[in-house]
Amino acid sequence: MSESKVESAAKTETERPEAAVESRQFWNSGLSAQDWIGEMYKEQERKGAFDHLPGKGKPIEVPSGDMTNSFLKEANFLPAWLMLQHEIRDQLQKLILSSDGGSSGSPESELAEINKKIMKYNNMVPSAILQKRRITKDTMEQQLELWK
Repeated sequence: MSESKVESAAKTETERPEAAVESRQFWNSGLSAQDWIGEMYKEQERKGAFDHLPGKGKPIEVPSGDMTNSFLKEANFLPAWLMLQHEIRDQLQKLILSSDGGSSGSPESELAEINKKIMKYNNMVPSAILQKRRITKDTMEQQLELWK
């Protein structure tokens, strides 16, 4: 390369803003994923990337004593199994209301759909204690109370 190209390349190197992460490839270094993520975090911490975050240095208030649930509640986040639980409850409630109204439609197909969702729900819940039973035409109203 000519001297002017070398000087030009050196000039552009010094003018570039500092990269968020060094060009060093942590994932190719034989470290585990957790190790290289930790290394990238430490590097950003050294650069002061976290110095201007809101609430820095203040204690985290956990009103319920359960940190995970309070964070999820604060973020208005519902796990997929809880969203499905609400969906099943609403669908069951609608089915009961339509049955009481004397509609001519058969609830069997609706019940079959609800029971499929219950099977999916039972596979998603974090504990076997939270699993629900299948619903029949005779037990719809009793089961609705358990879904509320």
